[in-house]
Amino acid sequence: MPDAGLPPRARLFASLSGPTPLVVVHGNRFSGKTSLTRSWLLSRTVPEASVVPVSAPAGPITAEAYWTDVLSAVYARTGTPRSDDGGASFDALSAVLSALPQQIVLILDAVDRVERIDAQIAALLALCPQLRIVVTTRTPGPWQQGAADPTIVSAAELACTEQDIAAILGAVAVPQTPRIVRWIGRRTTGLPALVDAVREHLQRRTAGSLEMTVEGLDDLIDHAIDHAVLDALADPDLAPLRRAILASSALAALPAEPSSTVRSGIVLPGVADLGAFTRTLIAAGFLDPGPGRAEDAGPRRWCYPEPVRASLRRLAHHHRADLHATEIATIEALLVAGDPHTALAHAIDGRHWQRALDIVDEHWTTLYTGGFLDSLGAALVERIPAEIAGTHPAATALRRLHRQFGAPRDVPVVTAAPELATGIGPEPAEVVTRAVMLRLDGQFVEAAKVCDTAAGHPLPVFDDLDAPLRQAYAFYYLHVGITYLLADRTDDAVPMFRRAHVAGTGTFVERDAAGKLALSCALEGTLVDARSWIDQEQRHPPLAGESETIVRTAGCVAAALVALDHLEPDTALDILTELGTPTDTEEFWAHVLYTHGQHALLTGMPADGLRFIESHLQRYPTLRTGGCCAVLIDAVLADLHLACGHVEQADDLIAASTHPTAAAVRARARLLDADPAEARQIIDRYRADGAGPVRTSMELAVLGAAAAAALDDPDDARRHLERAVAFSRHTGLLRPFVLLPPPLQSALAGLGVELPLDLDRTATRFPAFPLYRPLLTLTARERAVLAALLSGRTIAAIAASQFVSVNTVKTQLRSLYRKLGVHNRTDAVAAARRLHLD
Repeated sequence: MPDAGLPPRARLFASLSGPTPLVVVHGNRFSGKTSLTRSWLLSRTVPEASVVPVSAPAGPITAEAYWTDVLSAVYARTGTPRSDDGGASFDALSAVLSALPQQIVLILDAVDRVERIDAQIAALLALCPQLRIVVTTRTPGPWQQGAADPTIVSAAELACTEQDIAAILGAVAVPQTPRIVRWIGRRTTGLPALVDAVREHLQRRTAGSLEMTVEGLDDLIDHAIDHAVLDALADPDLAPLRRAILASSALAALPAEPSSTVRSGIVLPGVADLGAFTRTLIAAGFLDPGPGRAEDAGPRRWCYPEPVRASLRRLAHHHRADLHATEIATIEALLVAGDPHTALAHAIDGRHWQRALDIVDEHWTTLYTGGFLDSLGAALVERIPAEIAGTHPAATALRRLHRQFGAPRDVPVVTAAPELATGIGPEPAEVVTRAVMLRLDGQFVEAAKVCDTAAGHPLPVFDDLDAPLRQAYAFYYLHVGITYLLADRTDDAVPMFRRAHVAGTGTFVERDAAGKLALSCALEGTLVDARSWIDQEQRHPPLAGESETIVRTAGCVAAALVALDHLEPDTALDILTELGTPTDTEEFWAHVLYTHGQHALLTGMPADGLRFIESHLQRYPTLRTGGCCAVLIDAVLADLHLACGHVEQADDLIAASTHPTAAAVRARARLLDADPAEARQIIDRYRADGAGPVRTSMELAVLGAAAAAALDDPDDARRHLERAVAFSRHTGLLRPFVLLPPPLQSALAGLGVELPLDLDRTATRFPAFPLYRPLLTLTARERAVLAALLSGRTIAAIAASQFVSVNTVKTQLRSLYRKLGVHNRTDAVAAARRLHLD
């Protein structure tokens, strides 16, 4: 409950009473500036000083005339004798204020009506150390240039909070509930003049009955705001422009200095100069500075406060023809100026549904790149009536797409079945929306099939296309490439990304395609190419808002993978940290998790990597539904389990996989499980097949060298290692050399092959995998027999030394061979030494 002892907006009194010589209260005509200063004067928080309030000028006034009025107010309030020296009023005021022994506080209301007053206020403060000035103004000014650190009370601070609204209603005993207070705040955006208008209407209509206000609350608020706006339109400066003002409510923003394109397109009744019209509204306190965009190099834009604009649109029903003409002309002017986003917003606001759908058809690529999820998707889902949008194929697809993007990944949504697309031709927009919907549902193979139906069309000559069509093709090829990449069809994805990169020159698609090409090359293991594409991607400046979030992930993951492959884990971690946690709609989440897992593996923290990945998989189960995402996640999880010594869990993840990426993990698992012969068979099968990325070929070459060395075949080990070195020189890959236990890295270092790194050193720095030893439960007799075998004794000698029969020793040997996984004495000795049982 509000404190009954405090008036509304009492939180601002400290700013007005503070030690700052100048306080500027700035806001539109509905922001309650004058009522705030009056409330402050009536409170007990005004400092010990002579307060001189000066009424607002009735209209525009010269500085000389205004200072004359201020001087008269000072004489009246302080009792100072009048002086008739005939000098300038400002000089006379300075002399009077300087001579007064006490502190003076001037409250100058509506100084925006006085010509060039800001510089004179600064001069007055400099001449009079005992002076403080509080000014109210509707227009911004260079206040901070004329006085040291003034206190600025902004329009946002002037707005009423819910506590203020409750206090305003309570002061006149208007019945209220938290819902009523909250709804009044939302509908008025807290503008004090509008809140007070609602309070007045509630006070007249409630008569102690709360029910009647709840039932018609919206209508009552609309009526109250409309009444306040009509009172404001009675301003003598605005009355001749009333029709134009009502029609201008069709505009989301008005530029004070419009471009020639916009000036020629906007139609307002009786207005020849749009800039002069806007400046009149600014001076009248009807407009606020509009939100700017970082990339907007045009003139500053001004907007009606939202409840005021809504009221003007309601009041414009008597001039519907004017409003309609302004809306249509503005939409067309915005399209000519290359701003389809704002044009679409105007079409939606004006309920020009068919024009809105036409804009979607004609400008879908630009709409997407400028923030599809925030504007286009919401407009189609929430604003355009379903019976109208439902007859429009692209709108229907975009509705489904928006719902899938908007839903968290761990919340199931109704998705588009492939048969729903029957009859839709291979238009780029339709192909993209269908493919994206299926991708978001984890149906990567089906999404790729959708792209296959159109990817075979003849390649256009991009230089012969106009800019919109060229951008449409760039966007189309980009998404076909993404679809193929996620469907684990990298060879098909890369040409599409290259097409997108060329067609998208000068747009965000150029950067996005470079990032996707960098990721494709990094996953393949061709680091030289990956580094080149990363450099191209990083030459582009960051995009605004959500667009940057959508575009940056692929390039960041590629850069982190390249850093890991160059054995620079700290650099990779910096990149991943800067990337942060992707959003729920990020399609490359699996690649982010894969890279985090590879970093944990290289830095010897596999348990942390497992926990990180598995915690996210609980929320995003579709990451393992197919395509390259499932392959990457399973491969990195299997390697992390191997690094933790969980061979069985690793086997469960990749045992059934026939994917080339899993071959290296399977071979590594057998090698760590002390079965180099099986590891060699896996490697030989892969080499015979010949499929898969360069990265896997190099990893298997390194593993082949380690397996051959473990099998005492140094010649074969050197052949494998030389092949791995050749891959490394061609691609720049180093990491596969260290994805072995330290003893095996040292064994490779001793083969006499010239290596691109010092394996004896990396064995200590990057202990990615421990030397796993399978658990052997040997009886005391079996251990004794094994020790005798290692010392070279015969069966008869062993039987004699243990006082048992030869048959008993043979039985013990068979049991020992079975546990070691061998079939003869020689292999048993080799296995024991390999397992460090000697």
